[in-house]
Amino acid sequence: MIKGILAALVTALCLAGTRATAAEPVWQAAETAHFVVYSTSGQAEIDRLATDLETYDMLMRMATGIHEDQPSVKVRIYQVQGMSDVQRALGLDDDSGIAGFYDSNGLGPFLVTPRKTGYEGEDFGPGLVMHHEYAHHFMLQYFPASYPGWYVEGFAELIGSSKTMPDGRIGYGMPAKHRGHDIAAYWVPLQELMTKDKVWGLDTYAQGWALTHFLTFDKTRAAELRQYLLALKSGAPLDQAAKAFGDLAVLNQDARKYITSGGFDYKPVKVTIALPVIQRMRPVAPGEAALIPEVIAFRDDDLNAYKKTGARDREHKLRDADLRRIREKAATYATDPFALSFLAEAEFAAGNYAQSESAADRLLAVDPNSVRGLARKSIDVALQASGLSGAEKAARIAEARGLAVRGNKLDPNEALPLIAYFQSFRAAGEQPPAVAIDGLMQAASTLPRDTRTLTMLVDELAAQHRWAEAIAWLSPLANALDDSPLRDSIREKLQHLRDEYAKANGGAPAAKG
Repeated sequence: MIKGILAALVTALCLAGTRATAAEPVWQAAETAHFVVYSTSGQAEIDRLATDLETYDMLMRMATGIHEDQPSVKVRIYQVQGMSDVQRALGLDDDSGIAGFYDSNGLGPFLVTPRKTGYEGEDFGPGLVMHHEYAHHFMLQYFPASYPGWYVEGFAELIGSSKTMPDGRIGYGMPAKHRGHDIAAYWVPLQELMTKDKVWGLDTYAQGWALTHFLTFDKTRAAELRQYLLALKSGAPLDQAAKAFGDLAVLNQDARKYITSGGFDYKPVKVTIALPVIQRMRPVAPGEAALIPEVIAFRDDDLNAYKKTGARDREHKLRDADLRRIREKAATYATDPFALSFLAEAEFAAGNYAQSESAADRLLAVDPNSVRGLARKSIDVALQASGLSGAEKAARIAEARGLAVRGNKLDPNEALPLIAYFQSFRAAGEQPPAVAIDGLMQAASTLPRDTRTLTMLVDELAAQHRWAEAIAWLSPLANALDDSPLRDSIREKLQHLRDEYAKANGGAPAAKG
């Protein structure tokens, strides 16, 4: 998520008796090649937003060499009214300064961006927020590796600060003016930054942007940056990868000279995208529209991964409150497929497997071919069967597996049936076959921010002592979760995997990126 410096708040006063009754906002969903955009704005604004998203997606593909036919899952974009809606979804106070965020839940990856940020000027507008957050998803989706935190945020800021020019081209690498003070005030010497996992006093946003900009636009250093990133992706430790830059003291001197010169190069790029941008447009059904605040507030990461008791208790309370609202709204829209599907997800996340199965049954009564309904029921049945024995357990496991297979046949690209098929073996106490593990890998590759799926895969690989593979799958999240309470848990698990790798390889340490 991205933070800005809070502007002065202005309270709008409304005279009694002069406010007209406003109509309820009408949500629409616009599907493009890579996104599903949810907004209450008019058609012109939705067209603009969809075009902007696809343009920046193409910009990143041009910058990184990622082809359009690479498999991916579409990212849901929720354009909310303002920053208060963003902060409410996160359970934060209105003065937290959070302007937008990227996350994933049982419904897949999504991004929440405000229509307005409330800041003066355009240096920290909603476009920057949206582009920055999507860049995080793009990095995880298409070139996952254990990148250092400065590059994770630096790449996102490089994309976020790029702006559309009057002639329609994108000014790739335009200065991040909103980071100007921080860049001038704080700087960690690169001799330290490039060689250590943790450094004190680092501003990953400001110095991350400045360093990424320098290494991208200096021709000599750009080639070194590519070598550095390839070394990290291949598993080289930080200090070894940093050798791509030669003498780090000289690199530090060159970077400071570049940054303090006051002039930043940028590249005007003509970006061409396929037209029409919007492939399908639909009004959002009343049940789904009513549940949007709960959808963007819904989190289903494993609560046991919250190591600090206070953070875990706070998260538990937020989830309980969200579940109560979901139940109330689902009761109002008792035959709405989305409401029933989402209720099944929410009950499952809370560990209420019987209630989740009941919601899935009601969904399948309305839509017998609901892929998510079949898959969710499969997982619920399998987990409940794990507590049974004998013929009863075998029958329930067979039912679960059949539901997963049926869902997969209806939509081979949907991740949930693949996850359900894998879980049918684990719940039965059986070793999942290779095809089930491959399916779980496919699901994890299209849901790069879904810690539940990724942890399931990593634990399976670790159980087979496939330590290097487990490390490779988990390490991209080590620096990609901002300051989330989950990051400590991920890093702790990653260190355990590295220790086990070392034991299995005669004490040789696993690569650190």
